[in-house]
Amino acid sequence: MLPISQLIKKTGHQIFTNILTVLGVSVGWSLFLVPVIFILPLHVALVFFAVTFIPVTVSVYAVMNHLLIKNKASIALFIRSFFYYFKRSFLLGILFNLAILIAISEWWYYININNSYLIFLFATFQTYLIFTFLTTQVYAIPFMVIEDLPLFKAMNKSIRHFMKNKGYTVGLFIQIISVTALLSLTVIGFFLLYIGMVAIFVINATNNLLLEKPNNEIVESNNNELVRG
Repeated sequence: MLPISQLIKKTGHQIFTNILTVLGVSVGWSLFLVPVIFILPLHVALVFFAVTFIPVTVSVYAVMNHLLIKNKASIALFIRSFFYYFKRSFLLGILFNLAILIAISEWWYYININNSYLIFLFATFQTYLIFTFLTTQVYAIPFMVIEDLPLFKAMNKSIRHFMKNKGYTVGLFIQIISVTALLSLTVIGFFLLYIGMVAIFVINATNNLLLEKPNNEIVESNNNELVRG
């Protein structure tokens, strides 16, 4: 299994050689964020974000996975992937949103209602648990796309790989957060590059885990049959 440093080098090369596709999927993903950030009222924006964010992100992963396997990508593939994975990805988005909402509401309660030391400790512990949950699910979307797994099987497999590779997974999660923070400093760079770069990196990291078992093959599953059409 390759270390994170070599994965970063490999990912950088793939991003450079497929920069137009990275730009294209990142712009397509960003188009769903523009109404949330700049146009819609807050309550409508939150609903729109909850409904579309994870399904669109999964579509990007599907496109980038197909690109790495077949060296081909298209707008039609992006649209087909959105509808193909929508049910699973929408439910995953609900779970992620609930986890984040719980943490935000707890800190809101601490800051605005009850700023006791006990509530602070509870909010801190709860945030730690939610951060851990999100870390355990870093492979859920890749497994959903690479192996076309049902949602809960993908989540369960992500947890199993997290338990077997804690240091590797935490390092991967920290790299994702670092890239997010750095690109967020440049709005244009974030909208043009972010999700395409992260998708390639996480797909490579997930495939790298699958190489632990010599007889384990990375299957081109039903989603690859879908995108051939």
